[in-house]
Amino acid sequence: MIGILLAGGRGKRLRPITDRIPKPMVPLLNKPLLDYNLNVFKMNGIYRVIMTVCYKKEVIQQHAGFGRQDGLYIQYIEERKPLGTAGSLFASSGLFKETLAILSGDALTNIPLRHVYDFHKEKGARVTIVTTVADRPEQFGVCLTDPKGRLLSLLEKPADAHLWTNQVSTGIYLIEPSVFEDYPFQGEVDFAKDVFPALLSNQEPVYVYETNAYWQDIGTHRAYKLAEKRLKRGIQGITGRLKPIYPLSDTFSSPALHGKNTAADLQESYSSMLKKQAGISDEKVLL
Repeated sequence: MIGILLAGGRGKRLRPITDRIPKPMVPLLNKPLLDYNLNVFKMNGIYRVIMTVCYKKEVIQQHAGFGRQDGLYIQYIEERKPLGTAGSLFASSGLFKETLAILSGDALTNIPLRHVYDFHKEKGARVTIVTTVADRPEQFGVCLTDPKGRLLSLLEKPADAHLWTNQVSTGIYLIEPSVFEDYPFQGEVDFAKDVFPALLSNQEPVYVYETNAYWQDIGTHRAYKLAEKRLKRGIQGITGRLKPIYPLSDTFSSPALHGKNTAADLQESYSSMLKKQAGISDEKVLL
């Protein structure tokens, strides 16, 4: 598989944080969200990663580089203007020779992509959409399936609160490279609004993989706070797997870097420094 990280979004709902940094660099504890997402690929044996970047792309590229220090090979697809979730991938279809494992850059997860891949191949799917249960499904893309898990309809943020299912799209997809060759989309393209409906109209095999893995969209301030609070409690497959990161700026001084401090003290100090630089307050959020 090739890992694809959609990291070009503006993150308007997270302003003013994203006025200073791109959404994938929003700090969670002592690391940017980007590091957690790259680690998902590593945990699943995916070492070639392509990132789509646009807004403040230099910050992302400076941080991640080419991935060599982390055992990855990272490439970038740079968008001059926003092209939706899929536009730049269709414009770069020649890069893809293997199944694409696509992650949205605005969520925290420990999804077992290898299990999704096995399901994807077993079903003979051209596209597999990973779904999870949501308390408020009307805020996401709701997936309706037949008893075998084949997608029948994808309702993007439906207005009707009386829904038959609370299974929603996580923005995690497995897609065969032939899809990008067979469907000539150009310009600004969205997977949910453009690509998947086109596949369904042609009766293509699009399947849904229902997961109970941890997944939290952090596209709003409240969701961001919830994700960080959950991280502090510990999440299997996420917490403790990453090394502490250097802050976003090297122009600071902190007592945490001097004298004897516990690992928890250092983590909390790094987190506070990252948040201060990003303009984030430490408001309390109840789970």
